Amino acid sequence: MASQAMQTTAADLPPSPSGFLPVVPVQGESPKRAQAAAEALGYPYLPSAEPSTLHLVVGEMDAWLVLDGTTVRLQFDSAAMRHRRRGGQNELLGRAVGVKADRQPQVWDATGGLGRDAFVLADLGCQVTLCERVPVLAWLLNAARNAALVSGYDQVREAAERMNVLAADSRLHRVPEGAVIYLDPMFPERKKAAAVKKEAVLLQRLADTGDDGEDLWQWAWQQSASRIVVKRPARATALGTQSPSHSLTGKSVRFDVYVRPSSAVDGQK
Repeated sequence: MASQAMQTTAADLPPSPSGFLPVVPVQGESPKRAQAAAEALGYPYLPSAEPSTLHLVVGEMDAWLVLDGTTVRLQFDSAAMRHRRRGGQNELLGRAVGVKADRQPQVWDATGGLGRDAFVLADLGCQVTLCERVPVLAWLLNAARNAALVSGYDQVREAAERMNVLAADSRLHRVPEGAVIYLDPMFPERKKAAAVKKEAVLLQRLADTGDDGEDLWQWAWQQSASRIVVKRPARATALGTQSPSHSLTGKSVRFDVYVRPSSAVDGQK
């Protein structure tokens, strides 16, 4: 049975870390959905915005972020995501989380972001909670999930049914016992790269908090999780003081895997 879609209201969302983030309608379309989004998020509604200004564009059926000509959409049934579902990196991600033919663990994605890895895990059969503290990203994740629930692709709909969006800071919650925690925080290494992707710059502007990886790591280690998986740049140092049980490395990213013994999980109860 499909899970119920999250109904986002202003009361559900943490304060905006980005301060001023206008919501504008798609020109020529009804502004009602844009106005409702602005009200739910507590952001100002404007008839239009300069392309250089970070803003959320909301149409009758679509929504996206814009900054300096860069557009970021969350669409789980896009051609890019359908290609991603068949990508080799999915195998590394699935192996890191512990997906097997007879095991699809429950996953707590503590840094939901754009939801792409979470969608892949849901597509692999995992029940995934996407916890995202940036209000506009949580709103977009929920909108993307709702759209995926009525997709014309059966596998996209089935994956969306295994996803749930939580608009909150993971560090204020406890994860279900035995779940796998997935962390993909923003790191200074990415900001210093010679060719930082425009999309990453946009997300960094939204987060506006610097490096919170160590705080997330400390929170994760206190949970009754069976496994913690941390996504890192391939050459970055590991988080925390614990050595990974093992790591899986691709061309540009690495998954550090920390398998928790049952005694450690029981000790967190």
